[in-house]
Amino acid sequence: MASYKLILFLLALINCLLFLSHPASCNEEEDKIFQGLNSFKQSLKKNSNAECLADEIADELEDQPCSSADDYAIEPGNGPKFPKFNKLIKKCHIDINTTTDGIILPVCVPNWDPDLVIKNYTHTQYAKYLNGSKYTGAGVGTEDDWVVVVLSTDTESGSFSGAPSLAAIGMVHYMMAMLLGLFLILLC
Repeated sequence: MASYKLILFLLALINCLLFLSHPASCNEEEDKIFQGLNSFKQSLKKNSNAECLADEIADELEDQPCSSADDYAIEPGNGPKFPKFNKLIKKCHIDINTTTDGIILPVCVPNWDPDLVIKNYTHTQYAKYLNGSKYTGAGVGTEDDWVVVVLSTDTESGSFSGAPSLAAIGMVHYMMAMLLGLFLILLC
């Protein structure tokens, strides 16, 4: 009977660990670009919400010609130029009020060359954003020839953070899994 309880306890523990674990990012292209940007400015931290938004915007730009890259650059205060921006923000669980000080920098590099992509950020008008101290976080998204970098700040209006209620909802799932596991143990 004791070994049966131990097995149930271990199963419940494994269940909780699986719910609490976070999947690792496995996009090598995006990691190389992030590392290249950090070699230019060493203080950027990964921002998972900015990365989600960058991925979604890159997906939206996938079928656009490279000649339209300047049409989509977003600077602080000029608002989004993407037709589905509000939908993308919601998909990434970002509070729209936390995006006003951030910046979205899309580039298109035909035949995708990582070194050329980095140069498009470090040797163009985008370099001023990377050089400044305002931006402390970044998210990178890629799709075909398109690369999108979303820069975030440490301020509330540029952090790309999610709505507080969404974090609470996520915690409820973890707690329910843990309580279910404990309940199963007590039944035995």
